[in-house]
Amino acid sequence: MKRILFLSVVLGALFNSCSKDKYGNTDISSDTYVLGWTFVDPSYKAVISEPLINQDIIDNGAVMVYKSNGNGGWVALPCTLPIDATYASTYSFVIYDGGVTVWKTDTDLLTLDPGVTTFKVVILSQHGLIQHPNLDLTDYDAVEKELNL
Repeated sequence: MKRILFLSVVLGALFNSCSKDKYGNTDISSDTYVLGWTFVDPSYKAVISEPLINQDIIDNGAVMVYKSNGNGGWVALPCTLPIDATYASTYSFVIYDGGVTVWKTDTDLLTLDPGVTTFKVVILSQHGLIQHPNLDLTDYDAVEKELNL
């Protein structure tokens, strides 16, 4: 009888340690998107539909967006990438229930089409954030290592 009780406690702890949201996913989600852009003067926008971004994530969790640097690395958004001494491109994002919109604007407001771009979106619930309190979300290498992405 003690073995059954012990096994029940262990199994209960195991199944309760990974809380799930209404989509059946665990506390951390990551996905990669390859997108084109739409011009909205003076910027370009790329829209990512992501149903895991809900009001609870917006209010209590975190959403990070990373842009591929084209060399196997990732740059955390928002960021400003200098082109030369007087010209730069700024990438920012807005999250909302159901998705993310990424914006690109150049300093001269004559924004060039960035072409097809690869993004990675990492979503953490409040519980996921609590489990990783010292994680630097702006460092994708650290995020990837810590969260086993």
